[in-house]
Amino acid sequence: MKIRDKYRELSSGSGQIHPSKAVSPGLIYDIDESSYISFLCKQGYNSTTISLLIGGKRKYKCSSFKPAPGADGLNYPSMHIYLNGSESRISGVFHRTVTNVEPGNLEYKAKVGSTKELWVDVIPKTLKFNRMNQKRGFRVVVKGETRKTGTQILSTTLEWIRDKGHSVKSPIIVFKSGF
Repeated sequence: MKIRDKYRELSSGSGQIHPSKAVSPGLIYDIDESSYISFLCKQGYNSTTISLLIGGKRKYKCSSFKPAPGADGLNYPSMHIYLNGSESRISGVFHRTVTNVEPGNLEYKAKVGSTKELWVDVIPKTLKFNRMNQKRGFRVVVKGETRKTGTQILSTTLEWIRDKGHSVKSPIIVFKSGF
């Protein structure tokens, strides 16, 4: 088995641009500065380190920002879970919101790549839009087990499919460090 086949979700990052498809992306994941700051707060950064990362003299207080929901707290196409050492139980919920950037009544259906190591549920399984710039939220629940020891990478893909020409893919990655 080639590495590219085994870890295909890692071979083309989220948001990778295909110029001919970029004209009509279908769905986008919006994110703003406050969402990034909430994410950094969730990751344990403090006011000083956030100010260093963002730049400028402004001080950011994590208590001033709405707590970031879900396992990673970021409205981003890719979803990841990191497990340390002897952890083997996989459990994560990801909250995402997509914005429709196409005219008309559109329906996207969720399709998850098959994998025997991961159980993935998408709620709801269908997103319906009746106008441009309409937003819809969804949750992705990921569960499973890894080996007790050693480094391991598990992956699959969530794909929102509208028709043969339009789909939006999001990699789901679980990385377990053997150290």
